[in-house]
This record gives sequence, C-alpha cells and structure tokens, in this order.
Amino acid sequence: MRYKLLSTAVAAVMASVFPGGLFAQEIGVSAAFNNFTKAVSLQKVFEQPRVFGAFDLKLGFKAEGTEYADLFGNPHVGVGFSYANIGSCRQAEGVRVGDTYTLYAFSHRPLLSTRAFSLGYSVEFGPAFMNHWFDPVENPKNNLYGGPLTMHSKLGIYALFNLSDRFSIGAEMAFRHNSTGRLYVPNEGLNSYSMAVSARYAVGDRVLHPGEKIAADSPFGSKFRMSVFAGGGIHKCMADYLLDRKLPAEERKKDFTPWFKGSAGVEGIWRYSRKCSLGVQAELFYLSNTEALRVDDNIIKGEAERKYSPLSAGIGITQEVYFGSFTVGAGVGAYLYREVGFREDHGRLYQKVCLRYHPPFLSSYFGGISIRAHQFGRADYIEFSLGRIIASWN
Repeated sequence: MRYKLLSTAVAAVMASVFPGGLFAQEIGVSAAFNNFTKAVSLQKVFEQPRVFGAFDLKLGFKAEGTEYADLFGNPHVGVGFSYANIGSCRQAEGVRVGDTYTLYAFSHRPLLSTRAFSLGYSVEFGPAFMNHWFDPVENPKNNLYGGPLTMHSKLGIYALFNLSDRFSIGAEMAFRHNSTGRLYVPNEGLNSYSMAVSARYAVGDRVLHPGEKIAADSPFGSKFRMSVFAGGGIHKCMADYLLDRKLPAEERKKDFTPWFKGSAGVEGIWRYSRKCSLGVQAELFYLSNTEALRVDDNIIKGEAERKYSPLSAGIGITQEVYFGSFTVGAGVGAYLYREVGFREDHGRLYQKVCLRYHPPFLSSYFGGISIRAHQFGRADYIEFSLGRIIASWN
C-alpha cells in the first residue's frame, strides 16, 4: 500500500518538473474518501465498513479563445490518472477484489466564479484497469467484474478557493461508477459516493482571452438536420454466466462468448441554441445470439413457447450538448417490437449516452461511441458508430 502511494506522489512530482507537467496550464492533485452504496450485490463481497481511498493526478488546460469556451464559462479540461485502493476493503471469505488504475478525461465547469472563489460541477470518463477479477475456479465469488477492463465515470460538485494567482485548494462531493459495460460477465459493477480535498497549481497564464465567433456555415451548424447512422459492438450475455454457474466448479468457463449487437437509424435534430439541440431517433437493432438465448432460457426457466427474433425496432428522443465539433447526447427510447425471450427481456425502455465528433474538414460526417443500457443503469453494450448528415436547413 505505502509503495503505491509513494509511486503516485513521485509521478506527481515528475509531472510538475518534466515536459508533461510543463505542457499543461495546471497541475492538480486530490485525495478522496469513498463509501460504497448499499447495493445487495456488495453484501456478499465486502464486510463493513465498505470504504476506500482514491488518489488523483490531473494535467489541465483552460478552454478559451472560442465561442463555445465562452458559452460554457471557460471550463477546465484535461486528463487525469487515479489510483483507488478498493482491495484494502475488508472482503468476505473466498473473495478477492483488486485495486483500480484509471486514465480519464475530465471537465470542470464553473457556475459561480469570483476572484477568490468558484463553485461548479465536474465530469470524468475513461477506462480503468482492475488487477483481480472473476475467475470460476480461483475467484468465483467476485461477481463485480468479469474481466480486467472497466469504464469509469464520475459526476461531482466542487468548490475552489484561490489562495494566490497560481495556487488553489478545494473540496468536492461526487458519485462514482465503475462497470465493464457488458464487455465481460458477471458485471455487477461498483457505485460509491466520495468526498475529496484537492490542490491546484497554475503553471501557465490564467488570463481569459475573448472568444472568437464560429460561423454556422456547415450542415453540422444548421438549425435543422437529418442524419443516418449505424454502429455495433460486442456484449456478453448474463444468461450464459447463470447457466455456467449450474456446472461443477472444475467445468466452468473462464470466459464467455462475445456476441455482436448493432443498430442502424435515422434522426431529425432541432438545434434550438448554439449549445443544445433536441431530436427524435428511429432505430433498428440486431442481436446475434437469439439461439443461445433460447437454449439458456429453456435450461434456466424450463421449456415453453417463447418468441425470439434477431431484429428489434424502437423510437426515442435525444438531447445533445455542443462544444465545438463535439456533442454529448443522452436519450431514452421505447421498443416498438422486441422478442428476446425471458432472460434478456429488460422491459420496453432503452437508454443511450453518446459522444460524437464532427471533423471540420468533413462536417457532414461524424463518428461516435455510445453506452447503451436498460432500466436506467443496466449496461447493454459499448457501441462504435459512423453517420452522415443527409439534409439540413435553417
């Protein structure tokens, strides 16, 4: 434990001295106290108290010089590294849960700012690595993570106090989530609340520069637009895991079949302000493992007349927020048609959070990455997508 903390401190010092730190406008460090939420799945993994620490190093920049930077109050953006000593929690007998190492992108947006004080919200997202995960023989009781790669997300509220022109201290309260996004099963994931103290040192100039107007002369900048898109990804089915648990320990699988899931759709978007838009999406979904679902359902639930189809259809609404050539969107939809049997049926509603990029040199095209989910928290799969604006008007 002490050596891991020491290595994090050394990394912070190196970043402030060598080019990585000199390149950033700001260097920040923080320490957090985290408490797991009272999830039923944790009761078989951790004993009380369910608390752990997290230590972060951040290299940041102040967004400025563009219209969008000014519209969002010149947020602080950058990359960060986090070490969380989850493995230090008291674990139930026969369970091993490892520490996590996270590399993430972050944004801190001030909502209230004076010369001495600022109050705002923070967002983090990125991949995380865990050094102990589920194994059917060696670690069968760890149902939190089915593999080493997880996705980290965090949303918080912070207060920052400027002690000088370059040095600040602060505090933050946040909600933190880690899960594999169905890249592996099992996938219970971890949710926690955190309280952190932080320090920030400004290496570069903190003076704000006036934003430059960005002309809305591309299809991406139009008031109304219509687009088509398609994407896909893989997920691992929880039914496969539950079926495998019925076998003797020595016969259980170490990994499960990755199944393809995909979607294609059309959307109409109304950009009602420079920062935001509202839209409607109609989508067609494809699921490749319907026969496997049929077999799993018959074994787990007994043979019965159930309908299965690889195709589903749905319609939904989406809300997007713009920052230059990037958009962040969140949407909810309802299936108009879906036949997936018993175990994979998670209700008629589905959700999606999406990050898209519209390259300035090909503004009619875009690429994106989405996390699809059911039940407002049950990850379905991570999807990569491409699309094209086919019509636009003001």
